[in-house]
Amino acid sequence: MNYNNNSIFFNPDTPQEICPSIWLGPYNSLLDHEYMLRNNIKIIINCGSTLKFLDLIENSRDVQISSDVILLSLDPAFDCQHELVYKFNRKFNRILQNYLDSFYKNNPKASNSMYQLPHSSIDLTTPIISGSNLKLQFFNLVRLMSLFKVINLDLQILVVSEDGNKNLSTGLIIAYLMDCYRYNLPNSFRLIQSRRPSIHELNNNYYEDLLIIENLKKFYIENCEIKQQSNPILTNNYKLKRSNDSADTPDEDEMIDEILVGGGDRKRRFVH
Repeated sequence: MNYNNNSIFFNPDTPQEICPSIWLGPYNSLLDHEYMLRNNIKIIINCGSTLKFLDLIENSRDVQISSDVILLSLDPAFDCQHELVYKFNRKFNRILQNYLDSFYKNNPKASNSMYQLPHSSIDLTTPIISGSNLKLQFFNLVRLMSLFKVINLDLQILVVSEDGNKNLSTGLIIAYLMDCYRYNLPNSFRLIQSRRPSIHELNNNYYEDLLIIENLKKFYIENCEIKQQSNPILTNNYKLKRSNDSADTPDEDEMIDEILVGGGDRKRRFVH
């Protein structure tokens, strides 16, 4: 399959790499075992229907999920006692909690690897993340993604929904870009759209979209305040360099983060 991000070769049925190690795609991505192995996908975050996702994971013979992969489902309105939910929680919550215990709860250096959550620590007691506080859910997931990227530089993350274009999945990656690269909401959306042209515009006239927009605005403001007050040793700010004058390129003075690995000279930069 062709995973080229160039719009000329764009295939909406395959995942696209939005920024280094962060992919956005449809459920079909999970059927491509070769892609999952080649790109070392170790965290999968569903932003589509939880029951459809669980049915695919549990009942499709074509989906092969390694036992060391963290599976999460972001579904703010989810409330169901379905048997699939019980099986999913029992199986994948154990994997999630083992990772959290090893690398976060029992790791005194974890606080140096990421910015802190507002008034809270990472608190994920189940792999199905629901509830009305979407801003806190963004904080939890973005901090988790950032933490594991520091722990394992080769680890890659796949965000999925039914067709890969659901606005909640777009919103989660916008939050990640806001946190890791200091992009604002419009620049984040333009970048994602340049990588995956099939995503939908966030529309203030739709209630679900309005919730995403408003919570992203709150996330951005609060995240900037947190970063001004704290200075984890593994992060450092620098200015984004403009490589061209295309419409999807953020302003030159847009601030983003550069992750310093182990305090040495190795640096990962995201400059497009």
